[in-house]
Amino acid sequence: MNRVKKTLYRKYNKLARGFHHNSLGGEFRHQRNTKGLKNLEGSQMSIGRTSEGYDYTPLFRFLLSRVGRNWDEVFSEAVQRLDKQEPIFWIVDLHFEQGDYGVVRIGESSHCSKLTVQNDLLVIADPEATAPAKSCTCCTHTFNGIAY
Repeated sequence: MNRVKKTLYRKYNKLARGFHHNSLGGEFRHQRNTKGLKNLEGSQMSIGRTSEGYDYTPLFRFLLSRVGRNWDEVFSEAVQRLDKQEPIFWIVDLHFEQGDYGVVRIGESSHCSKLTVQNDLLVIADPEATAPAKSCTCCTHTFNGIAY
């Protein structure tokens, strides 16, 4: 029996989450009395609540769990379970060189070890890399999925 595996991303509403450090765009109050809006035909206008995105945390956990395995197999499985290939390369750096920073920032307060491919195996690019210092005290900071 051929089972369908779960996707490696999930849809979430960015507006409902506490993204207090990053701006999600201008507020409607700055647009409502402009000449452009006054010249619009119609009495109503959307206030731009279409900021839905994808959370790729399951992908990052998947890739970290596959360290030491054949890259081609890991990549082909991940691509089948994603909407696009780009998020894989947010964490996997195929051209990593010694001396590069081995940690990737994902979102506001999440960090992950950068991965690379050596001898056709997926490996942690810099095993000595540690979690960066906290940027604020109000958020829960994570490194490779573990709070610190």
